[in-house]
Amino acid sequence: MATVKQVVRDPDLKKRRILAAARRMLVKRGFQDIVLDDIAREAGVAKGTLFLHFKDKEEMFSAVFADLVDGLGLELETLPKTGLTGKELLVAAAKVVLNHFDHSRDFMAQFSTGRFPGCGDRSCERLMEKLRTNHALLRAILVLASKDGGKSAADLSFAAGAFFGLCRTATMRKIIEKHDKPLEREAEAVVSFFLGGSGVAV
Repeated sequence: MATVKQVVRDPDLKKRRILAAARRMLVKRGFQDIVLDDIAREAGVAKGTLFLHFKDKEEMFSAVFADLVDGLGLELETLPKTGLTGKELLVAAAKVVLNHFDHSRDFMAQFSTGRFPGCGDRSCERLMEKLRTNHALLRAILVLASKDGGKSAADLSFAAGAFFGLCRTATMRKIIEKHDKPLEREAEAVVSFFLGGSGVAV
């Protein structure tokens, strides 16, 4: 008896291809120089397919940035469930952030001003809220890692910002020194520097 071959389709595959293409185009050419035809061509889809997923160019680029921020958030969310504590937890967090920055190095400069190319005020505020969520996740990791629940830290919010900042510094050093070693190898150095001046007791 003949069987009907079932084809399993990933409904999000085209959307992911579009987002990846939009990101590549944004890095190469900047928002103002991109038209939707360019993105469709880069993604290998019909222009009409773009509108099945996004209403306009602004929504598409907002989704590109959101995807990047959400990816880091999902990884940070898993760390408290690992059972790691103290310095080991901080090193694991540094590896997550560094690895994320390493794979997004071409894109990270877009975050420095709090404005995102092609995104209106409402989209920018939603993206900033996602960044604030990731910041809160890192603060929670610092509390979990510390011996006293973070009470020894003068300012946990500043400490979380400093942790992210040190990871960005490692990214910048990689660019300046033009080396191709994975950034996550800098995790121990980042954490040692962080603990030397943050006031978090581990």
